[in-house]
This record gives sequence, C-alpha cells and structure tokens, in this order.
Amino acid sequence: MNKRLTLLIDADDTVLDFVASERDSIIMLCEEFSIPASEKVAEKFKQINRRMWDMFERGEITREQIFYTRFEELFEYFSIEGLDPIAVGDQFKENMANSKRIIHGARTCLGRLSQKHDLYCVTNGITRTQKMRLKASKLGKYFKKVYISQEIGLAKPNKEFFDFVLNDIGEYDLNSTYIIGDSLTSDVQGGINSGIKTILFNKEGKILRDVHPDYEVYGYRSLERLIDKLSQE
Repeated sequence: MNKRLTLLIDADDTVLDFVASERDSIIMLCEEFSIPASEKVAEKFKQINRRMWDMFERGEITREQIFYTRFEELFEYFSIEGLDPIAVGDQFKENMANSKRIIHGARTCLGRLSQKHDLYCVTNGITRTQKMRLKASKLGKYFKKVYISQEIGLAKPNKEFFDFVLNDIGEYDLNSTYIIGDSLTSDVQGGINSGIKTILFNKEGKILRDVHPDYEVYGYRSLERLIDKLSQE
C-alpha cells in the first residue's frame, strides 16, 4: 500500500512562474508610468530584485527594505526622475497580484498529487500578492493550506519557519515529509536546517556546489515519478 506523503511545495518558480510574472508586471508598469526602454528596464529590475531577495533569505535585509529600495536603485541606474518609487512599487505589487502565469505542467501535476498526498504551499512572498496569484491561477485549491512568510512573521530557510508549519499541520510523519522547491538557499537549505527531506525542482539545470538536496528533478513528469517511488518505499 502506498504511503500518503506530506509535501511542502514552494510557490515562485516551482508552481507559479515568477520570472514571467515579474517581466509582464514591469512591462505593464513602464506603460502605466511612461517609462521608456521597457525590455532593458525589466532585465535590470530582474537583477536588482533577485539580488535583494537573496539578501533577504540570508537575513541581510528586511522585506520592507526590498520594497523601499529596489525601485530607487532602478530609477537611479536609468536616471529616471519625477516618479515616486514607493507608488511605483505599490503598482508593481498590484500587477504581480493579478498575474496568472504558472509553470508548465503545474496544474496537472498538483491535481494528481493532491488526490494521493497532503500538499501545503510554503512561500517567502507577500501575503496579498501570493494569495491573489494562487487564486487567479486556480492552483490554490490543490493545497490544504498556504503558509506565507509575511503572514506568519517567519521566512525560509529559517528552521523556525518550518517548525511553525509542521506544528500547525499537526499530524505528519517526518520520514514521509518533503520540501519541494527551486531554491537551494531557501527551500533546500531550509529543509536541511529542519531535518526535512529535500527535492530540488531544478528546471533550470542549476549547478550544485555547496548545498545538496536529497533528490533532484527537472520538471513535473520526473517529480511525479519520484513521488510515486517515494510513496512505495
């Protein structure tokens, strides 16, 4: 008889397509605020935003500092004047919240897995943005519960985040619990910090150096095969 697994699944770039959503939202922002060279702006913002979220995961800056400074840095780089970075940032979050972009194959896979296992979403995102994106994409229905760092006041990869999640879930077998995500620094490292088995969703083919997951998959088909195998062990 197959075991019922507890699967903690990351949101951005694991089920929700953050890269595409971010680009769409910046392009829209450039149109809304008459900012030229939207493609270049989108690429630069991607670099700034990724660096700042990496710093957040390492505990070097707060989430609020990201919101207040990423557009300031962007405007300074392109010598854009006359725009309020906070107001522009608020509109960016609104654009992101309405995005329906998902990773190819996510809906089918989550639908199948949710029939056999207990799925929980674990994300470092913004509460309102993540809830709206999961609703707009119609993926939220596959999760028994969604845990968002801003909402609970804790973030991956901190052990306290996962302790909170597991305590809230209540009934689970740690030997049958897995964290699935695309990030080595938040998902895999967080699982390691907490004694949870880790599955890297490595659709981009990242080179592994300092952090090593228990398992590695490259898309949803290989993820389904792995979960079927693990449930039979």
